[in-house]
Amino acid sequence: MSGQRADIKVVLGPRTAEHVRIYWEKTQDEEIRKRIPLQDISLEEALRQFEASRQPDATSFGMCIGADGDYVGDVWCYGIDEAEEEMAMFSFLIFEKRLWGKGVGSQAARLFCQEVFSRYAIRRLGAFAYAENVCSLRALEKAGFREKERFLEEGRLSVYMEWRKPPAD
Repeated sequence: MSGQRADIKVVLGPRTAEHVRIYWEKTQDEEIRKRIPLQDISLEEALRQFEASRQPDATSFGMCIGADGDYVGDVWCYGIDEAEEEMAMFSFLIFEKRLWGKGVGSQAARLFCQEVFSRYAIRRLGAFAYAENVCSLRALEKAGFREKERFLEEGRLSVYMEWRKPPAD
């Protein structure tokens, strides 16, 4: 597969306030902001959201993505609903552009889905991506997400994808 590097070792780890600072700074990049729908929030708000995610009743959970020993992005779920919908929304972002299209996102997504389904009583994860962001769509597909719907949002074609937990044996 073009652009793939199977030799990149991807690991997930816990997030810290320092990771939040680095992530916030890296995601101010104009090219990243064009590809990924990101909230326009201050660093202080990002740190508040991080602290909220660490509380016992949090409805979001995230981890850092490491590739060959470097911190290169984040993966997270939000809107965690274990009671009614038994689902959460999923998102990831690789801020190191040199790794785009190299398989890091799909590896991180697979690892994170395993973690989320073992940690929370959910059956589905949903994800959105812009239709022109082929690398993100491909990463989601490789991780097990399947396209459910295409729609226009603020004039941009977007794709909703979903990953369903396999039934227990």
